Amino acid sequence: MTTTSSRATGAVLSGVLLIASGVLAPLIMIFHPTAQGGDMASRLTSLTEISALSRHVHLAMIMCIVALWLSLAHLARRWQDNGWVWTAIRVYALGAAAMLGAALISGFLIGDYLQRVLPLIPRTEGALPSVLLAFSANQVLAGFGTLGMSAGIVLWSIAMLRQAGPLATTCGACGAIAGLLCLIGYATGLISLDVPGMTFVVVAQSLWYCLLGLWVLRASPGVATATSTDDGHRVS
Repeated sequence: MTTTSSRATGAVLSGVLLIASGVLAPLIMIFHPTAQGGDMASRLTSLTEISALSRHVHLAMIMCIVALWLSLAHLARRWQDNGWVWTAIRVYALGAAAMLGAALISGFLIGDYLQRVLPLIPRTEGALPSVLLAFSANQVLAGFGTLGMSAGIVLWSIAMLRQAGPLATTCGACGAIAGLLCLIGYATGLISLDVPGMTFVVVAQSLWYCLLGLWVLRASPGVATATSTDDGHRVS
């Protein structure tokens, strides 16, 4: 297999992963469990009861984040001379790393902690301070992840707006709008990162992933493996 065909295959695989992850991520959020109960003790017990489902949901989201991260990093190599993409992938990587930390805390740490500690303490409420600390860490990491990933999408979208073709323009416009909505919404407090708020962020970002993946798949091998200069001209 030649170097050109290898690069084209890698670009196509990245495009497929972007679309697949962009479709799956919002669907996964549908199954995200929420603790129930009228008082704190019952809610802590509920967190323990839903821990198995929470692990599966967050593991699936972690796989999507990793797939998106690797796919964008692979595509960014084709744009290595473009300052917007160079900055975008690094900012996005910081956000993705933070989001992985948030998912690990929510999906694994809290449930495992409660399963271990509740049988050892006389009152369920005794676990509350540690759970609140873990929840605070989850929210801080999720917030930083939202800002980093959204900023990366906005920066990459600026580069897409400088590409030729209606699909590239649509991808760039949607990414810029979606990313800015997430950035402004979180910064102003309009978006809280509970399950509904995180679902909005996931759906908004996923639309851009799908459009970018579709653009990669529809591009010719020469375009798919091209890099871009800072003035927007493609170079083989």
